[in-house]
This record gives sequence, structure tokens and C-alpha cells, in this order.
Amino acid sequence: MGKSPLIHGNEFHLINRNEIHKAVSKLVEALNLAAGSTEDFDIYKVVETYFLDLDKRKEINHLLGITEPIEMRATEESFS
Repeated sequence: MGKSPLIHGNEFHLINRNEIHKAVSKLVEALNLAAGSTEDFDIYKVVETYFLDLDKRKEINHLLGITEPIEMRATEESFS
């Protein structure tokens, strides 16, 4: 079986919710977190929302100071 094609930023909404949750579970395990959701923080919901809700993704990026596409920044940083 071949690998699936890479998903680009304008295609995040194509990622399956179950695949997001499997990946977050691996992240939680790799970071030795007690859980992926505790009290008022749910990393599963954060990651799911970021990938599946374009408006929320823009809000999150704004809060993080991300003002241009990540692909452009990565390319520029590669040549610095």
C-alpha cells in the first residue's frame, strides 16, 4: 500500500476526525501527559478545531502572531 498524498494548509478540512484523535493520542503519549483533556483544557478539541474550522484556525493564528502562510515562512527561514 502506498502513502496517502500530503495534505496542504488549504485542505486541512479533509483530515478525518478519527485520524486527528489518533495522532493527538500519540502526542499525549509521547509527551508523557497524564491525559489529553483535564479540567478546562482539551488538546483533542484544540487540534480538531484548528484543522477543521477555518475561522477558528485564523483566530488561533492571530493569537499566536502568525500573519502569513506557514509555507512562506518555512521557505524564507530555509534560506536565512
